[in-house]
Amino acid sequence: MASQPPSVPLREFCPLYYLLNAIPAKVQKGFRSVLVYLTALDSNSDYIAVGSSIGMLYLYCRRVSQMNKYNLEGKCEAITVVKLLSCFDDLVAVGTASGRVALFQLVSQLPGRNKQLRRFDVVGLHKSTVTALAWSANGMKLFSGDDKGKVVYSAVDLDQGVCNPVVVLEEPSAIVQLEYSQKVLLVSTCQRSLLFYTQEQCLQQLGTKPRKSNGKFGACFQPGLCKQSDLLVYAARPGLRLWRTDVRGRVQETHVLKPLFNQDVPQFELFPRSGPTGAYRPAERQLGLVSCFLKEGWVLSWNEYSVYILDCTNQVIIGGLESCGDIVSVSCSENEIFILKGDRDIMRISNCPEGLLSNSKIFCGCSEEVQEEFSQALEALEVAEEVESQQRISLDIRSRSSSVTSWESTQGAFTASTPATEASASELSSSRYSAITQEDFQQELVVKQVKLKKKGKRRRQGGCNGLAESWMGYSGPGSGIHSLMVTDRHVWCLDFKGGLYCSGLPNGSLSWQKFEENVQQVALSPSGSLLWKVEQKTMTAYACGKVTIKGKRHWYKALDETAFVALSDDTAWIIRTSGDLYLQTGLSVDRPCARAVKVDCPCPMAQMAAQGSVVWALSEQRALFYREGLSSYCAEGEQWKYDKVSENQGLEPICIALGENNTLWALDTSGSLWFRTGITPKKPQGEDEHWWQVNITDYVVFEQGGLFQTLIQATQSVATATKAPVERVAERLRVAFLSQHSQCQPSLVSANSSGVWIASGRNDFHVAKGSLVGTYWRTVVPRGTASATKWAFVFSSAVPSKEGSLLWLGQSRKDLFCVWDQDLQMRPLTIQLPPDVEMIQLSACRDALWGLDHHGRVHIRTLSASCPTGMHWTPLDLSQLGHVRLLSFSCGSQNVWACDANGLVYFRVGTQPLNPSMMLPAWICIEPPEQPVGVHLVRIQTSPNDRMLWALDSRGNVHVRTGITDEMPVGTAWEHIPGLQASQLVLSTRTAWVRCPNGEVARRYGISEKNPAGDYWKKIPGLVNWLHTHNALHNAG
Repeated sequence: MASQPPSVPLREFCPLYYLLNAIPAKVQKGFRSVLVYLTALDSNSDYIAVGSSIGMLYLYCRRVSQMNKYNLEGKCEAITVVKLLSCFDDLVAVGTASGRVALFQLVSQLPGRNKQLRRFDVVGLHKSTVTALAWSANGMKLFSGDDKGKVVYSAVDLDQGVCNPVVVLEEPSAIVQLEYSQKVLLVSTCQRSLLFYTQEQCLQQLGTKPRKSNGKFGACFQPGLCKQSDLLVYAARPGLRLWRTDVRGRVQETHVLKPLFNQDVPQFELFPRSGPTGAYRPAERQLGLVSCFLKEGWVLSWNEYSVYILDCTNQVIIGGLESCGDIVSVSCSENEIFILKGDRDIMRISNCPEGLLSNSKIFCGCSEEVQEEFSQALEALEVAEEVESQQRISLDIRSRSSSVTSWESTQGAFTASTPATEASASELSSSRYSAITQEDFQQELVVKQVKLKKKGKRRRQGGCNGLAESWMGYSGPGSGIHSLMVTDRHVWCLDFKGGLYCSGLPNGSLSWQKFEENVQQVALSPSGSLLWKVEQKTMTAYACGKVTIKGKRHWYKALDETAFVALSDDTAWIIRTSGDLYLQTGLSVDRPCARAVKVDCPCPMAQMAAQGSVVWALSEQRALFYREGLSSYCAEGEQWKYDKVSENQGLEPICIALGENNTLWALDTSGSLWFRTGITPKKPQGEDEHWWQVNITDYVVFEQGGLFQTLIQATQSVATATKAPVERVAERLRVAFLSQHSQCQPSLVSANSSGVWIASGRNDFHVAKGSLVGTYWRTVVPRGTASATKWAFVFSSAVPSKEGSLLWLGQSRKDLFCVWDQDLQMRPLTIQLPPDVEMIQLSACRDALWGLDHHGRVHIRTLSASCPTGMHWTPLDLSQLGHVRLLSFSCGSQNVWACDANGLVYFRVGTQPLNPSMMLPAWICIEPPEQPVGVHLVRIQTSPNDRMLWALDSRGNVHVRTGITDEMPVGTAWEHIPGLQASQLVLSTRTAWVRCPNGEVARRYGISEKNPAGDYWKKIPGLVNWLHTHNALHNAG
């Protein structure tokens, strides 16, 4: 009957120190010191509201990481319940122990929002403790209930600044829970649950049978966009039963949950805490208050002793919390559960760390292999490169935690011969935790670039990020998404059936409303003031000014035989079905269309993008053009320019969009996201000499039957069947595809000030709510070598006397070359190896180059400022080790680590071969980690600053040495790092990289002095044969 719990576990990632430390433990009242107890809790994506025993409301703004406090004034009394609401204004209501209800209209920095804190009081009607609060979705109705059974309705008029309360219901027992939806108030008391229809002023009890016993059993509406008659209710009953009823109180289904509790309840994994953890648990389990959570059919239930998440669809307990102390309050929103227990302990239970947003629709719609779409930081793997310039896209997000949970790996594909490649990356992790971080991120769009050079023939793209990438997934209105358009206030979707839908942009889920039917294409100005549509069948374009979601709207006929329209705030660029290009200028809300003027066009265009005085065009053959000479005085511009940058990179975009901060976005046929920066009217081609790629395959999963995948699969299938070159087949299929879709060009990427939005072609889309970093890989060919040269290895070391690094590389184990990365001509110097010696391993630091030959002997080449590449090789005396045969070694700045064929580890101070007349440095033997029989260490790696030591065993498992300090350079213990098997391991001063047996690369995140093992793995797109890193320099071959 019970199935397995979900593959994405719910757990506590980090204690909320940032929240608890902002609330004082004591306050001074006159000459008395008063303890502060936390008594109530509510949360949403923007705020965490905490009530206290001293009548102070603590409101933490999650966007700006700021704690505000609001005093109710008057008598100091405990707050018993709080309720947040985010609509047009941010509102919070509080109820107290004496029956007082107050609501606050919060200050907002957004234009048109409230600029002054206002408070409204509901007094005189409640004579006892307020136990429940409920808002209407628009914030105009507030319902409050108390422990004597009285329910009060307060009509709130924020514009007039009035609040009119009235008693609407009185029950003989205490009010337990309130919820309001579609003019129906759901009331749960200690004796029964009932529905109160506010318009008809009548009530209906849930079910016909009375409860067998009284208690705090709650009820909630099942969330969803529906009319009143379709409302569904979940209601808790005694004896571990759960009803599902309709809006008339008729019981449709009874879930008998008691058999599920006969087995052990899976407990949420909590962050380790000091002090006692056990608490009283009643002999008989019961449900309590209820709320729907995360997925359809999931119900969260809690009482003062326990918290449970139940999957009513599959009849399974997802997780629970028992015997952890008295639970005071529980709040859930999106994928988060906040639990207030005891006097002042708040826990956050979720499927991802705080600051990495997740959406339940993603987990419902994606395969098991890609369900974990969260990751914190992604820094680019830099292949034999130098960092030349940097540009990052920072969007409105905040990251407070640096731990990420378990991983599901997906296969990655990598094409070596083309610069535009497709890779499916996945997150990998361990169960490590780390302390909370509290970085403050700006809310506007900012761009940071990282240019990367790569050694070798193959050319790859990868993503890099010093901050958190965070993608939020949403479901579309249905029937797949053909076009996606966003402004700062609304998101518009056109489905494949011609239905045009619109939703406002709240902080939570979207509320879709059907706007039009029979639409072939839709265009929206960046401000959202102008809206055009192209009708199906007739292919006629109509314009609408004064766009309103509700109410009547007037469409003006703009132009017939229209294939595609792109709007700026005052112009319309129109592609006719004949392929001709037309322009309308001087548009406004009062004049949404005008006379069309023909504009010269070098070739038939498929799509346009316009914003300000910048226009880009995408041809039917996937070529990109930009218009020069546009200005406020010349809306038409002067001439089209072919974008050679796209051709040089082999970019084949399927749709383009202009975004904030002079950025151009493109989505290519493989589903990769690209951007260019510095796009201005004076320089419409932008400042970049190339496109930057953003890896989105972790987050946006294109369906197999989508536009991109259909084209890719058809290309491969036809090429295999006809034994024809893939390139030739692809070109023919593209022509056929374009001719088929020339009148329905998809627009799957759009951007506004808050993020970048991408649709996958099916009925979902994603928005970036974190930091995105684009990466560009450039092939580097050392002077005198062919571009087709295959390098066997590459590693680096700091230059003794000047900036930069020395790259040590070879085509085999019998040759060695050195290149200074600051040399623009990349001239290699040949390094003579000892005669008749084949080096099986090399390791370099600032003042020495160590080599291990195939006989197990060690040779050292001393490096100096006068001779950075060294003069000669000196054999190292290994007599102290006896018959030990070294298998691997690694040089730090001052120390050397090694391991032998038996897996024993050795430590040596000093990198130089001292004079034989002097005392030789001693090799200290370190016990290896405890391993199963037959498993031993085979590789050892230290960081350039000697602060990290990692190792690989014969099964590819990764281990880290903990406790390494200046006082204890050998460390204290070993720790296994789960999550993957590796064939190569390299360290920088900050992090660890591994190469997996299949050539994939992963990086470890969250490494610090206090957390040497880090938090999780993040896979990097691409396949490599060799990997090396040195500080900010990462090399691969």
